[in-house]
Amino acid sequence: MEVRVATSFGFCKGVRQAFALAERSFELGSPVYFLGELVHNHDAMETFRARGARIVENPEEIPSGAVVVTRSHGIPKDVWEGLLKKNATIVDTTCPKVKRVQVLARRLEEEGYHLVVFGKASHPEVQALLSVLKKQAQVVAAPEEWQKVFAVDHQGPFAVLAQTTFPSVLLQQFENWVREQGLLGVRIVHTLCDETEKRQRELEQNLEQNPGDVVIVVGGKHSANTRSLFVLAERRGVPVFWVENAAELRLLSLPKRVSFFVTSGTSTPDWVVQEVVAYLQSL
Repeated sequence: MEVRVATSFGFCKGVRQAFALAERSFELGSPVYFLGELVHNHDAMETFRARGARIVENPEEIPSGAVVVTRSHGIPKDVWEGLLKKNATIVDTTCPKVKRVQVLARRLEEEGYHLVVFGKASHPEVQALLSVLKKQAQVVAAPEEWQKVFAVDHQGPFAVLAQTTFPSVLLQQFENWVREQGLLGVRIVHTLCDETEKRQRELEQNLEQNPGDVVIVVGGKHSANTRSLFVLAERRGVPVFWVENAAELRLLSLPKRVSFFVTSGTSTPDWVVQEVVAYLQSL
């Protein structure tokens, strides 16, 4: 049995930076409040809970003058302004790539484009992005949704952006559809995170070179970029298992006498991936 591990695994640069900022926030006062999960990974967040961090979803639960760590996905504009009114010490861990999309979206809106955002409407990154716009943007995620949007004669032209962790395979499907339909006035702006794309490309390349591999995707079940990896493998029709950690993997009945390829979402701690690999190697 062989265990192959993706070249890029564990925290990406942006999450590593956010994690470091969050760790330093404990030097600013106590208790430290996290407004939602810093990253979509339970194992990662448990390290902060162990230090006494209070993780809340409702900003109303945060008292005046508190130390507040934002999500790496960003927080809505009105929530930020509310924290300032409470004299909170805000530790902004928003990923620079997420901030770039917000700035780009505002500029495109000022240029007169009708914005269409590819992503999950309830995702924190999308919520933060929508909050900085003056006009309502369309949020779509599946072919039936974008076909409905572009079948309606909206005021154009259109500018299409994507949540940074949106599956590239779906965005490529949309681009092909636009060409097939001969749609004019649709500007597709590349906003996918290059690190998540890199991991998806490496997974695809491995499946081409080693089609018999069983894929193990490691990451939070509520992580969008981890889901993208799982969806990619699933669409290729290969055996794929999505686990959050080695403890969950031990509960599964894995195929015997096979080779494995291990990859992870960008919010998965390095040590969690290493524990998964160690378990597979021990079989």
